[in-house]
Amino acid sequence: MNCLFCEISQSRQDAKIIYEDEHCLAILDIYPIRPGHTLVIPKKHVTDIHQLETDLYIHLMKVVRERSRYLQSTLNPKKVGMAIVGFDIDHLHVHLVPLEEYHDLTSQAYLHGTLKRETEEALAMMQRKLK
Repeated sequence: MNCLFCEISQSRQDAKIIYEDEHCLAILDIYPIRPGHTLVIPKKHVTDIHQLETDLYIHLMKVVRERSRYLQSTLNPKKVGMAIVGFDIDHLHVHLVPLEEYHDLTSQAYLHGTLKRETEEALAMMQRKLK
């Protein structure tokens, strides 16, 4: 299996990790909608949320809530949005996006996949801020 998120969770692929425990990790999205855009990922390879065992689902959602609270308190956006889509990478992941405008999650750049890749320097700075 060639899965980017499995590679990251097994430390075989570099990522800006801002949280990690035995079952999940949170990384910065390299194509952020807004600075601080975070992906919360179960280490176990599953493709859809309905495939998660109940205990892992509960744990994942607790991590999502914790990271959402941390994004809110650290970056102070108007809201922190959550989305589970799964078309781009076939490994379950939850997007947490610090939202400043109503249309951030429905922007044309997001919908058409034309978001710009963030610089390594900006990602490293955000990683230090959110870790």
